[in-house]
Amino acid sequence: MTKANSEVVVGGSDTPLVARRAYPERISASAMAATFSRAINEGVIKSHDDTVVFYNLSRLSDVIDSLRTAFPPTTLHTMAVKANPLVEVLKQVRAAGHGAEVASLGELELALAAGFPVEAIVFDSPVKTRGELEVALKMGIRINANSLGELARIDGLYATLGSRSQVGIRINPETGAGSIDSTSVAVQQSKFGVSLNESRAALARAFSEYPWLSGLHLHIGSQGMSFEQLLEAVRMVYDLFIELRENAKIRFFDIGGGLPAKYRESDVPTQFNEYAAALLKHCPRLFDPDVTLVTEFGRSIHASCGWVMSRVEYVIEHVDSTATLFIHVGADMFLRKAYRPDDWHHDISVCDSNGQLRTGSKRVFHVAGPLCFAGDFLDRNVYLPANLGEGDFIIIHDSGAYTFSMWSMYNSRQFPAVIGYYGAGESFSCLRPRQSLEQIVDFWSRGAER
Repeated sequence: MTKANSEVVVGGSDTPLVARRAYPERISASAMAATFSRAINEGVIKSHDDTVVFYNLSRLSDVIDSLRTAFPPTTLHTMAVKANPLVEVLKQVRAAGHGAEVASLGELELALAAGFPVEAIVFDSPVKTRGELEVALKMGIRINANSLGELARIDGLYATLGSRSQVGIRINPETGAGSIDSTSVAVQQSKFGVSLNESRAALARAFSEYPWLSGLHLHIGSQGMSFEQLLEAVRMVYDLFIELRENAKIRFFDIGGGLPAKYRESDVPTQFNEYAAALLKHCPRLFDPDVTLVTEFGRSIHASCGWVMSRVEYVIEHVDSTATLFIHVGADMFLRKAYRPDDWHHDISVCDSNGQLRTGSKRVFHVAGPLCFAGDFLDRNVYLPANLGEGDFIIIHDSGAYTFSMWSMYNSRQFPAVIGYYGAGESFSCLRPRQSLEQIVDFWSRGAER
């Protein structure tokens, strides 16, 4: 795989597209601590902020630019809203020329609130209701159907509603599981997509019967999937694309999301330019000018842009010379880490209450969250600086994707403030204030009568 400052030329020799990565693969612990220190000195952090999410908006711009320059300019890049649904972040994504991939009416409303035009929104979900389809079809939003049955449902609505939506069908290439079973969706009898092996003839009939059907879609998973698996899945659906193009007009090919993020220093994730170059080599007609290539990256864009600070409230010593430290975030934000610790990882660092990074000798700690169940641990048997104590802060690395978007209301704890910043902390902006107690009561109350 290429290094951070590598360069790969994609496209024809007349108009080469060059993708450069001029930013580090991850935000270092020292950089996060320095930003936290600046936030403290500028009064950004309040006394009640026991947990704060930080998000680097400059880095987001750099990552998006890296993606955009790796692919042809005709590509429709959409951001998976489920990875990071903060409206202020989505506005930055939209301003950078991206679209949005949504999987519910709630995510659609978030995308619209952020200002995404309907032609730049893709609606994916395995269980779209008739009502949801009506909304999307009336608005002209691009839809990826999850099944042949959904295509039949769309057919009953499309002409009646006078829709202009471009509609694709999700294909399951059944290339198998990656290293994380729960996020591997290209297995046999997956709930996602139409089996390529079992339904190839039925798919061909669908394209001949439904004149509005104009696209193919696949997404086999991201974290835990190898580059070879990702590429093989696209190549298998590409073969179907070539076969169908003889008799059907296919306007778009949606490669979904699916590039892993770097969570450990030893991880060597595929870069956008490498992926684009491989697609061009093995699936060249996807780059034809009459085909819109669509992407839906989420984790690989957001993960390294965000990190979390949480205060150490207690440190409890144990007779075996280990200790448990208690912080203010756990399975409510890092749900996958708590429930599947062997599959998911976040590096942890420590700084004092002034933002100075703790260094020196290390010892074994268990990092416990605040929730009322025994499995609420962010990590166990992790080596952290031995001199950490109450009032210090834990830094949880690479937390910009699939963390706070999976927030659990168990124990009705307040969602923390989210602070956006530019550069190394030259300026700060509140992307979302800390949730108030009144908002929690509103959530659990009956509310206005329908």
